[in-house]
Parts: sequence; C-alpha cells; structure tokens
Amino acid sequence: EKGESKTATGWKAAEVRKESIAFRPSAFSPVTETVSLDVHTTRNGPVILEEADKKYALKWTALDPRNIDFETFYELNRAKDWNGFKSALTKYGGAAQNFVYADVKGNIGWYAASKIPIRRVGDGELPYDGSTNDGDWTGMIPFARLPHLYNPPSGLIVTANQRIVGTSYKYRQMSRDAALPWRARRIQDSLEAAKGKITRQLVNDVQYDTLNMPYLHVAKKIVESRAASAETIALLQAWDGRMTHRSSAALVVNGIRNCLGSTIAAENQPVPASVIRERILDGAIRNGFGNWLPKSFATDSDLYRHCDTRTRDELTRKLGNDSSKWVWGNSWKSTFPHPLDAAPLVGAQFKVPQVPLDGSGQTPNVGAFVSMRHITISGDWDSTTLLIPLGQSGNPGSPHYIDQFYGWTKGHGGQFPFTAPAVEKATKSVTTFTR
Repeated sequence: EKGESKTATGWKAAEVRKESIAFRPSAFSPVTETVSLDVHTTRNGPVILEEADKKYALKWTALDPRNIDFETFYELNRAKDWNGFKSALTKYGGAAQNFVYADVKGNIGWYAASKIPIRRVGDGELPYDGSTNDGDWTGMIPFARLPHLYNPPSGLIVTANQRIVGTSYKYRQMSRDAALPWRARRIQDSLEAAKGKITRQLVNDVQYDTLNMPYLHVAKKIVESRAASAETIALLQAWDGRMTHRSSAALVVNGIRNCLGSTIAAENQPVPASVIRERILDGAIRNGFGNWLPKSFATDSDLYRHCDTRTRDELTRKLGNDSSKWVWGNSWKSTFPHPLDAAPLVGAQFKVPQVPLDGSGQTPNVGAFVSMRHITISGDWDSTTLLIPLGQSGNPGSPHYIDQFYGWTKGHGGQFPFTAPAVEKATKSVTTFTR
C-alpha cells in the first residue's frame, strides 16, 4: 500500500523504478507507442503479479549481482579434470541446471548446480505471507550437498529432467517439480541393454527413440478390458507403442488419455487437467481408477469407452471421416514462429515450414522441444556431431538460416569438428565481422 510492504517489523518503503517499453501497435506502420510501468521491489524481490487484492513478489537467486555466471562458463571451458569442473560450478547462480562431465580418461560425472535457498520455514513450495519472516533465506544448500555423481558403478548417467533424488534427501525443493520418469527410464533401459557396447549409432537411435511407455500401458488396458470400439481395439492391438508421425494408434491413444484427464479433472475442480494427467493418471490407470472414477461412470471400462467415443468424434470433426488421415503427425508438428513472419511484403522470408514430427513429451525424442542433438566421443573430438533446430544464421537470406532443420528432424549430418586442422578442412565459408 502506498509504495510500502508490510514486514514483521512494520511497513517498509519499496524501491520503485520506472520502466518504459516501446512497441508497435500495428505491423503495417513504423509508428511506435510507449507504455510506462512502475516496478516495485520489496525485500522479497520485485512484485510480479497482482491478483484478488494481493501482490506477489518473487526473490530469485539469478538476480543477485554477486553471481558470476560468465566466469563459471569461462572456467568450465578450461577445466582439465573433475576438480576443475566442480570449482567452476561453485560460482554458478543461474537457473538450476544438470551439468554433465566426461574426460579422455573415461571418467564421467554430473552435478545439479545452482544457488538453492534454504528458508526459515518450509521449502518454498507455496507463497509466504510477506508480513512474516517465515520465507526468509537463511543460507544456500552447500555445494557439496547438491546432488551429484562421479563414476557410478553402473557406468551410466542419465538425465532427462526426471526426479534426481530420493525421498530421504534433506533438501526436497531440489526435485519437487521433476518430469515424470518415462523418458529417463527408456533411455536407461536402452543403454543398459547395450551391455557396455555403446556406439555413436546407439546414442543417435536413443535420441530419436519414440517408444511411449505410459501410452502403451493405456493401450494394453483398453485391449485387455475390451473397453473401446472394435476399430480402436484392432488399432491398439497392433500398435508397438511408438509415436511415429504416421501412426494412427498414437493419435487415438493421445486423445483417449487427454479425455481421461479432463473428465476426472471436471469432478475435481479446481485441479487442472494437466495436473491430473501428469501426477495422477498413470497410477490410476495402472491400479484402477478407484476414488478417481467420476460418479457418472459405473466402471473403469465405461470411462474408457466414453473417452474412445469422444476421441473418435473429435477426430472425425477435425480430420474427416477417412480414418487413414488420423495420424500423429497431424497433431505433432514443428512450429518456429518468427515475430516478423506476419509482416506484409517481407514476412514470407522468415517463415519456416511446418513438418510432421516423431516423438512426444513422454518419449526420449520430444520432437519440437529438442534444442539440439549433440553426440561427443571423448578423445575423438573431431567426430562430434551437433544439430540445432534451424541453422547458425538468423538472416533469412543466408544459406545457413534453416540448413540444419531437416537433419535435426531425422538425425542426419551435423559434423562439428573440434581441432584447428579439422575445422579448416570442413570450412565452406567464412563470415568476417567489421566495425
């Protein structure tokens, strides 16, 4: 109130700064307008949200000017061993990251690094009342206590945003919002099956693996209980669980699973359907819906049949009566919008074609969400391959604007030499920057 925030010791003045943001209200005119905002910063960070007569402030370690992330990466690029790698990470204070390590001697390691606050009360799962000291930071998790591995007995380290610590780990805030384990589990299984014979082709195959473990479980449940139309049962019975862009079964199972989540969520307001799908649904499918079964359905099979009917109706409405056109690639496509692609006359050059993609959010290959494909063999650095979604140039007139796009979608090419002679041999053009 009145530029002040309430604290445990009374009202304190907030720091106020004015930010001016220029914008173009129309793509057809170069005229700009300016909007000015007053940004209030409290002892708990800047106010980022006002809702229902409440203001929410967010304090973030990445805003601490004492962080020296640039030095972290400078030192990482010059680290000669595991100790040098760890030393560089002690300075890192940005968003928590999984940092992986490998050297020419065969050592491997991993560190989940950042500055992670310890609070006076609780672990930051929910907002605190700013008028108390409960949410105050009393320190950071000691670097040595952050999750890490070095030369584990398995000889493998897998990180796919999954939960990285067990329930006995003291600082539970480190892995509360982790992704579900399906991608990590599939990667781990594939590498373990190789029995130590891990090749470049194997790693490439893992990166493009499309087996969807939870979706395959849904399909098996429906087939076993005969809880769908004859057409759906025949489709799912023949499905191998892979989310290829030409798969009809993948699209149908996705629709059924989404329907299960939204139908259960409708009777459990205000829990979002996304939370039901991510946190509840897989266990309910595996063990039976039990108390999660909506009251309007007598049995689990009734719910499955309802969602099958609803899915087939929606696909008919969206894609037509010809079920041969019901394929996953019609739903899962690459999308790379550009701020200027809608501009008249010049916009077309910025457009990137949409193409059907393999994979999904539950498979090792997550399709359009993959920021790069990178494979390195320690000690054979010149054999490194690296593919990014589009290309190295942001200039649509450059031949390198989207020259990596199709290789990125399929896993072909991406030569990325390391030593000076190899770079010189592979060089096709040189860009010179001048003042």
